[in-house]
Amino acid sequence: MERRPETTLYYSPGACSLAPHIVLAEIGEPFALERISTAERANYSPEYRAINPRARIPALAIDGFVLTENPAILAYLGRRFPRVGLYPQGGEGEARCLEWLAWLSNTVHVAYAQVLRPERFVSETKDYPPVQANGRANILRLYRDIEERLAGRVFALGSRYSVVDPFLLVFYRWGNRTGLEMRADYPAWSRLVQSLAERPAVQQALTTEGITIAA
Repeated sequence: MERRPETTLYYSPGACSLAPHIVLAEIGEPFALERISTAERANYSPEYRAINPRARIPALAIDGFVLTENPAILAYLGRRFPRVGLYPQGGEGEARCLEWLAWLSNTVHVAYAQVLRPERFVSETKDYPPVQANGRANILRLYRDIEERLAGRVFALGSRYSVVDPFLLVFYRWGNRTGLEMRADYPAWSRLVQSLAERPAVQQALTTEGITIAA
């Protein structure tokens, strides 16, 4: 009998690790979860730093191979399990998928870091307010961009569900948590998220992490 790979996702409830959590549930192969609460600063523990010295969530371990950074993890999972159809196999489709993943990670996520982690950008607490204000303005600008990109589409890549869509769900949820009127102001994005909410893998991941899309 062929041995199944040992797969572990290191996650924090409601963090960006929700995206690979959903993708792993979609793939349907056995995997383990290790809860590393960023709220409790468990990501800075010596035990987790031995997994990811950068102390960031998520990390994915498959048979001893450890991978960090969401774009890399999502692309790797999509490529490793092509039968699931969550990742375009080459060409413009793959390029567009990578474009989405990179932008969500290095631009949209960074705007939230400005608001929630201003100490990463400036050393003096007196300088936090302008950094946070700029982050909030960036979030609104970037969310308008996402809404425009999703207009007339079923999913981020058009009619095809992909690893990008669970990542978009993360930021939609964060918008709800920060008080944005997501359903009213982002109808195209809301339609996408509603379709995701009906998927068993999404429901499974949300239930396991003890969270909802609204909070």
